[in-house]
Formats: sequence, structure tokens, C-alpha cells
Amino acid sequence: MVVPDNVKDKVGPMPDVSAMSKDDLSALCQQLYDQSCSVFGEKFHMEYLVKKRDMEIHNLEMETSESHGTFKVPKLKKINKFKMMGEEEEK
Repeated sequence: MVVPDNVKDKVGPMPDVSAMSKDDLSALCQQLYDQSCSVFGEKFHMEYLVKKRDMEIHNLEMETSESHGTFKVPKLKKINKFKMMGEEEEK
């Protein structure tokens, strides 16, 4: 399994566990656990923001689709074009 470069940059080089003592191994495990908790926390936070924005987009789309059917064009008054032209000449 090949580890991507951006993951290697975040995690760093793999330590040599064969030369470590039991206390060093437990400290390494604790450090890796803390890193994984912070990464999963960021992941869940980003997923929450994406879902929240998707819901906002959906709500705005629903509002716009509902407003399409409710708009009524007002009736315009009919005027006599010749009458209007005659009034302008008198002035």
C-alpha cells in the first residue's frame, strides 16, 4: 500500500518501532491517537458544514420554485392612443 505524499507531509516519517522501549511505544501510540482524533474532528466539522450549506441551497431552491406560481401580472388599463395624441397637441 502506497501512502500519498500529502499524508506523509502531515504525519511525518514513520519511526523505527523495533528499537523503541515500551514507554516510547505507548507515548507514540498516544501521539498518533491524538493526531487521529483531531483529524477526524476536522473531517466531521467539514462534513457538517457541507451538509448545512446543501440544506441552505435546497431551502433557497424551494423558496424560488414556490414563488414562480404565486406571481400574478397586473391588468393594464386600455387607453385610446388617438385621444392621447390629441391631448398633447392642445397643450
